[in-house]
Amino acid sequence: MLKQYTILFFYLSIGLPSLATSQEIKTFKISDFNLNGNVKSCLVITDYGKEEYYFDTSGRLTKSITRFNDFDYETTYYKYQNNELVEKRVENYRDNTFDKSISLANFYEIDTSANRKVTEKIVSYTNKKLLEQNVYRYNAKGQLMKMTRTDTDGTDENIISHDTIDGKNTTIKTLNGKPLETVQTWNEELEDGSLLTVKTIEKYFDGALNTKSQEVYNADKKLISKDDSLFDTTNEKWISEENTRYVYGENGFLAKIEINRGNLMIIKDYIYQFDGTENHNWVKEIITPDNTYKTRKITYYEAPKLPNEDR
Repeated sequence: MLKQYTILFFYLSIGLPSLATSQEIKTFKISDFNLNGNVKSCLVITDYGKEEYYFDTSGRLTKSITRFNDFDYETTYYKYQNNELVEKRVENYRDNTFDKSISLANFYEIDTSANRKVTEKIVSYTNKKLLEQNVYRYNAKGQLMKMTRTDTDGTDENIISHDTIDGKNTTIKTLNGKPLETVQTWNEELEDGSLLTVKTIEKYFDGALNTKSQEVYNADKKLISKDDSLFDTTNEKWISEENTRYVYGENGFLAKIEINRGNLMIIKDYIYQFDGTENHNWVKEIITPDNTYKTRKITYYEAPKLPNEDR
């Protein structure tokens, strides 16, 4: 079953990875948006649209708005209970009018009586009909072990195994018995004693090897290189497609990206302006030589007053 509904998921313009129904449920916080401090809201303006993000005092995302133009936009609401995500609603507006036909609600039931189990129900706004149900099961360590998706087309079953193979933490995912993805992670020590974390991700298409990515992270958990390859089924060899290197400035922000595609080298430089607060959040990012930009307007929660502060 390959059919999937477009549900609750949006592409965040400031670097947050997109969600997918087969992934583990995640609560997003200000750190996922490259923000620091007691942020209340963040408006992101780019040359292709606007994004708005709102957070509670615990730093959790409570609402996001994606504005495609002045009349079309999508609003996503997040509701929490006992530090758990229990509800998510995606409401779409076209010509400033709420469109029930493409709006959905997601409800989450959490069972922690034994090993953790989360049941996600996806419901249509049009007729409150159940469109899809996903059941996530975890082991005693809190690792996702199984995800079962059921909709009108039938049932899909994702199995996820976790093991240590040759000193590498290995996660193997299958979909209906066919291999889907293999992820291996391990540490490598450099001559100066610093540690790098290496992650390889092999993906399959219809059960056959298809692509591979190798990512390397520094001691600050920042991505410093990514190598992408395609599997040649004729010669059964990996063919390098793209190598990317990431360089960071003294402040820890991305300063340069170097992309190597065979004989083509692409270099992008990142320039920032900051908000001048102790949180040191950037409010403008310019990427050259493309001259693309992002502008952020950030508001903060007021700090609580100390006793006798007004005296």
